[in-house]
Amino acid sequence: MELANPRAALTARKITAFMKPRDAMDVAPKQEPGAIRPCPERRFRVAAIPVLLISLTISRLLGGDESPLLIIRGGHMFNSTTGLMEPLGALVIKGGSISEKLPAGRALAIPAGAKVIEADGKFLLPGFIDGHAHVGHVLGAAGVRAEEILPLYLANGVTTLRNVGDLLDDQQRITKFIAAHPGQTPRLFLGSPLFDKSPPYHAGASIPITSAEQVPPFVERLAAADVRTFKIYVGMDRTIGGTIIREAHRHGRRATAHLRRYPPLEAIADGIDSLEHIESVFDFVTPPEVPVWPLRDERTHMAALAVASLRKRLLEEQIKTDFSSARAVELVETLARRQVMVDPTLVVYRNWMLLGDVEEMLQHPDLAKIPARLRNYWSSTAGGAGAGPEIADLRRRQMVKLQELTGVLYRAGVPLLVGTDAPIHFCPPGFALHQELELLVASGVPPAAVLTAATRNNAQALDEWHRLGSIEPGKLADLVLLDADPLADIRNTRRIVRVIRGGIVCDPAALLALVPAE
Repeated sequence: MELANPRAALTARKITAFMKPRDAMDVAPKQEPGAIRPCPERRFRVAAIPVLLISLTISRLLGGDESPLLIIRGGHMFNSTTGLMEPLGALVIKGGSISEKLPAGRALAIPAGAKVIEADGKFLLPGFIDGHAHVGHVLGAAGVRAEEILPLYLANGVTTLRNVGDLLDDQQRITKFIAAHPGQTPRLFLGSPLFDKSPPYHAGASIPITSAEQVPPFVERLAAADVRTFKIYVGMDRTIGGTIIREAHRHGRRATAHLRRYPPLEAIADGIDSLEHIESVFDFVTPPEVPVWPLRDERTHMAALAVASLRKRLLEEQIKTDFSSARAVELVETLARRQVMVDPTLVVYRNWMLLGDVEEMLQHPDLAKIPARLRNYWSSTAGGAGAGPEIADLRRRQMVKLQELTGVLYRAGVPLLVGTDAPIHFCPPGFALHQELELLVASGVPPAAVLTAATRNNAQALDEWHRLGSIEPGKLADLVLLDADPLADIRNTRRIVRVIRGGIVCDPAALLALVPAE
C-alpha cells in the first residue's frame, strides 16, 4: 500500500547485504527439497474430516506452569474443511502438537499430572493466520520495533503471520526474538522484499530490478533463507514479473503480486499464485478508458487542485463499474478456474486509503491498545491526496464497490485469503484481523467461509496445510478458544478466552499488558 515518508533508497551494497542467508527461522524445520510444490492448477488438498486432540505446555512467563499433557474437554470445534462447528469430546495436546481427538460422549481417563481446560459452552478454532502482514515496513519510520507489538497479534488469536514484503535482515532479527519468546509472539513465515522497478516505490522494503537476468540469483539467495512468498510490486512489468514467478516455482515457493503495470490476466497465464489487495482485481475490471489513481511519485508534479479534481472524477467513474461486464466476467472466471487466491485486505481501504480521515476510523476503539508512538505516526502521515469532506460520500460508495467485488469473487469460487496489511495506517496489529473478518461477512461471504479463509486457505497459501489451519492429530497446537459462536455472529471472534500457540496456553489480557502504552 502507498505510504508517506518512505525511507531513503537502498544502495546496491545494502541490497546485497540484506539478502545474505541467516540463521534458521522459528517457523519449523526446513522441508526436504521439493516438499513445497505450488501446483500449476493451484487446487487445494482437502483433508479428511479433522480429528483432534491436543497436548500443550503452559507459559511460565504469562503465569502458568509446565505440563507434559494438556486436555481440552467438551465444547465445540470448528472444522475448517467442512465449515461446520462440531461437538468435541476431548483434545489431547502433547509436545506442542495435537495428539488425538475423542468424539463427543466418549469417556476419557485423565492421566495424572495432565492439565485440563473445561470447554463446555465454548468454541475452539484453529489459530488465525494474518495473510498479509509486515514486521519491518512502516514500523521503523514510526520509531516502533516489531518486538513491541507482536503480542497484539497473539492476544487477538493470530498465531501466524504471512509476511509479504520486508527487508530480510529485519525479518531475521525478529525471528530470533520470536524463537526466544514463543509465548508472546506469533509464528512468522518470511516474505521477500518487494520486487519493483528502479527506483522502487518503497525504497526501504524493495529490491529494484531492471532486467530479468537479475532475478535468478536474488530468488535463489532468498529461497535459501527460507523465504516462502515472493512478491511482485506495482512497478514491475511482465518480462521481469513472469521471470520472478518461474524462479519462485523452480525453488518450490509461491509468488504473489500487487499489480499495476502487470495485467492480472497475464500474471495468471504466467502462473501467479495469489493477488494482494482487492485493487489488483478492481483496477482491471473498470472500463479501460477509466484511468487508475496515479501513485505518489506520479503525482509529484500535479497541482493540489488538479489532484483533487482527478480524485473526484475517478471516484465518480469507478463507482459505476459493472461487475457483469465482459471484462469483469473474464477476469473473475479466470481467477476461479485457475484457483488464484485473492487477499482483499478490505480493512486497509476502509481504515486508511478511503476513509482514513473520518471520525469513526480515527477514533476506532481498537486503536486505544496501540502504542502512542505508532498512533501519532499514523495521524501525522496519513493525509490522503485528493481527500476531503466534499468527496466523503463518494469514498464511502467506493468502499461499498470494493466489498461488492469481494462478494462476486467468493460466489464465483475464487479462493479468498484474510490479510490486513498491518501495521499500515489505522490497521492495528491483531485487532485488524477481526475487522477484516467483519468486513468480509458484510461483503456477502458467510462466516464459515471467512473462518475457513483465515485458517485453511491462509495455511495453504504458505504451503503449511500439513501443519497449520485445522484441528487434527499431527498438526501444531495453534488454537483459539472463544466463549461465543462465531458462526452465529462473526464479531464473536473477539471473545477470546485463551490462545494456544504450539502448546503454550496464553492469557489475552496478560499479552496485552506486555505492549507499551507510549
